[in-house]
Amino acid sequence: MKRIIVFALALVSVFSVSAKTEKFGTWIELEFTKEFLKKFEFSIIPDFRLQDDFTLDKYQFDAKLAYEPFQFFEVAAAYRIKTNVKSKKNEVTHRLVLDATAKTDVGKFTPSFRTRFVTYNDVDGERVNVIRPRVKVAYDIKGNKFTPYTRYEMYYDLVNNKLYRGRFDIGFTRKMGKLHRIGIYYRLQHFTEDDQNSFSIIGIDYRLKI
Repeated sequence: MKRIIVFALALVSVFSVSAKTEKFGTWIELEFTKEFLKKFEFSIIPDFRLQDDFTLDKYQFDAKLAYEPFQFFEVAAAYRIKTNVKSKKNEVTHRLVLDATAKTDVGKFTPSFRTRFVTYNDVDGERVNVIRPRVKVAYDIKGNKFTPYTRYEMYYDLVNNKLYRGRFDIGFTRKMGKLHRIGIYYRLQHFTEDDQNSFSIIGIDYRLKI
């Protein structure tokens, strides 16, 4: 496990230097979930995003319903209220999020592919439709509660027909009993537009099964 931690820290250092980021953030996500009728799951997910000086930049709340008809496939729908914190007046948007996720086990690896569709009206009343494909690979360490993973996600604007954002993550999760799970990751977020610079994020997430 020590080798994995050292390797992860080394990768964080490399990406932090090579990305030449101008901003750094800390994102905190909490998830409270309840299973019912065996294949259904309802979750409340508050998310808080802090700037490099730890002031609140954005926050959002999701109400999510997931259905797993098969062990390898899941669909979900969520209603999201997202708030951008501004000095004069906060900007609030209401979003519909639709997910479809497929996964399988290949030895100790678990690759997965998720497609996310997000639709909402921005603060100017313009319609925004985004498709977000994401690939992820997790690794099961025998006899260990830590699960390291890496993933990459793209943002494609369906209205303007262009790719405008990407996210690379490396991190791990750890189960704590049957009800609790914590995770930490490093994220490099980059943009295709020349006037937007990439930035680094340290993410912390916690999940509780009620």
